[in-house]
Amino acid sequence: MSSVRAARPSASRPPSRTPRGARIPAARPSERHLSSVPRFLLWQAARQPASLGAGMLFGVVWMLCQAVWPYLLGRAVDEGVSGDSGRLWTWCGALLLVAVVQAITGMLRHRMAVSNWLRSSLGVARLIGYHSAETGPAITATTSSGEIVATVSTDSLRLGAMYEVTARLGGGVVAFVVVSVIMLSASVPLGLAVVIGVPAVAAVLALLLRPLRARQAVWREESGGLTTLGADTVVGLRVLRGIGGEQEFVERYATQSQRVRAAGVGVAKTQSWLDGLQVLLPGVFLVFIVWFGAHLAVDGTITPGQLTAFYGYATFLVLPLRTAVEAAQTFTAGVVSARRVLSVLRTRPAAQDADETAEAPAWGSAIEDLASGVVIPPGRFTAIVDASPDEAAAIATRIGRFDDAVHREAPVLWGGVDHTRVPVRDVRRRIVVNDANPHLFGGRLLDGLDTLPVRDEETGRRREDDTSTGRMRRVSAALDAAAATETVDALPEGVHERVAERGRTFSGGQRQRLSLARALLTDAEVLVLIEPTSAVDAHTESQIAERLREAREGRTTVVVTASPLLLDRMDTIAVVRKGRVVGTGTHQQLLRQEDDLGDLYRAIVSRTISAAEPAEGEDLDAAWTGSIDALWTATHPVTAQRPEGGRTAKKAKKKDKRKKGTGDAAADR
Repeated sequence: MSSVRAARPSASRPPSRTPRGARIPAARPSERHLSSVPRFLLWQAARQPASLGAGMLFGVVWMLCQAVWPYLLGRAVDEGVSGDSGRLWTWCGALLLVAVVQAITGMLRHRMAVSNWLRSSLGVARLIGYHSAETGPAITATTSSGEIVATVSTDSLRLGAMYEVTARLGGGVVAFVVVSVIMLSASVPLGLAVVIGVPAVAAVLALLLRPLRARQAVWREESGGLTTLGADTVVGLRVLRGIGGEQEFVERYATQSQRVRAAGVGVAKTQSWLDGLQVLLPGVFLVFIVWFGAHLAVDGTITPGQLTAFYGYATFLVLPLRTAVEAAQTFTAGVVSARRVLSVLRTRPAAQDADETAEAPAWGSAIEDLASGVVIPPGRFTAIVDASPDEAAAIATRIGRFDDAVHREAPVLWGGVDHTRVPVRDVRRRIVVNDANPHLFGGRLLDGLDTLPVRDEETGRRREDDTSTGRMRRVSAALDAAAATETVDALPEGVHERVAERGRTFSGGQRQRLSLARALLTDAEVLVLIEPTSAVDAHTESQIAERLREAREGRTTVVVTASPLLLDRMDTIAVVRKGRVVGTGTHQQLLRQEDDLGDLYRAIVSRTISAAEPAEGEDLDAAWTGSIDALWTATHPVTAQRPEGGRTAKKAKKKDKRKKGTGDAAADR
């Protein structure tokens, strides 16, 4: 057996293990949590109470340190004017102590703010990623891929920013209350001016938040459309070039880009007004406080030190005011993003656990598709053949249970139990479907192929070959069975090569073989392969046909194909027409069968000549041989006329094929 070439040792390569935090998050929002934005935000906050609480605590202390600065400074000025140097040094020492505490709590507050932002934004992004994988076709039917990408890359970050600003907002509110109490106790008129003036300024600024939210929603909608258009174009770039549609795309993209620009300009206009008023209004308010306080000091109502303190208070209150406005802007954008996130998370998977689930069937149970009549016996190779590949693929897909709505009309019994009652987790663990359109994920090829470590970690299963050496042997065997060893050996880093997005650097046949190896590595109880060799050449297909049997011997394997090379190695072949089984048998039996079933089967597989050679003396024109003359005669009532030398020439051709061998004969078709 060929071995997979490992990459050269590299100091920069991380060890082969599951990354920390790579597990599927256990906490999932319920329907109640997804019913509204506030409930979802509170659910997310409950997932990180320690960092949020610490951030609030440090934020309050940090703001209070700034709030008491004017008071301490005013007392120091009064003591300095009175000439009491001892008390002056006392107040200066207090100022120094507060400065140290402020520096420490400010650093810790910032650390907690960043932690809250990352925990929430990345947590939501992971949640969307896992939810998208679980819902599968259901989410792509209602939400475009570009919209999902924008939700992860933009909306999750904006949602996380709400938790980042929470600590500063909480500290600002507490500091405002403390400063208001201090100012009212020192001077009621001046204190009332501050207590009333600051909320009034905030209320004026809040008037711009509603139009800002509306324009941000428009911009978000247009931006998502642009992302979708770009993603769709990248996927279909070859098709665009083939039909000469580049110019049409450029025009569409330019039009959508201008719509995004116009929406962005609208947001910027409102934002510029808000930013300008954040400077103007607090400045006007500060001038008023200084003017009013100066008059009170001249009248002797307050001392010079109190005037200094009041000026410091008024200056300080600009900070919580701006924090409040910033928080309002952040929450405005965050609410818009949270709604987009909820629209994704509210999509329900097409396959869900029933209210009353049944235990998974015993290992090695038969599967029966009631709509078609296809029966999959345990531990055997079963092929599904249909003149319409889509019909056969639909039957195979139903075995994997991807849409419960389909099973209401076409139920599938697994061990006599309707497998929509079996927990989805058990179905995914024991039944694996390898689709006809292979998809390779970006990242290290080894991790993308061998998913057993992740599957075993979820189920708590321990394997004897759960070592790096055992893993490489397992991967090597699967690649050899899928005839993909040469593909991996050609990579500079071998199985450690980084796969490009969607595996675009591989050809269609290479992607198909790597996808087959990935399916074999799942070690599934039931493996369903849909057209596993449709993109490979004849020689490679013959290798796969031979090795697949060895790799899956004794385990249930279902193959949807019309390839005689694969069909010749099946235990049972179910021939389907118009969604119903019309007959079963082996490849040799169905080829030799002289009836409507045989005619149908030969018509489906007639693109090739059977790999089984006729015995000496048998009629080479018999229908079971799949010969073109026999097929023509069987499907046309007119007697075929052939020269006398036809049989002799065909016998000579048969001898030549025997000399070439199995591999060459398969390559000739």
